[in-house]
Amino acid sequence: MKKITKTQIITIISLLFCAIWEFYVEMWAKTVEGPIIRVDLVIISPVLIILIVLSLSQLFSSK
Repeated sequence: MKKITKTQIITIISLLFCAIWEFYVEMWAKTVEGPIIRVDLVIISPVLIILIVLSLSQLFSSK
């Protein structure tokens, strides 16, 4: 079994943080009238995608 790397730990923590963030944003969105523009996703999504790709490449790399 491979040892978990720092990048993988950061990815897991980031995914948990984003899940909590999404929960609170959904609760907030229910109180807002009118269109909701999610600028936060422009920053969060690319960072998560990069972290996930790096973590998966580390997980499946053969050494």
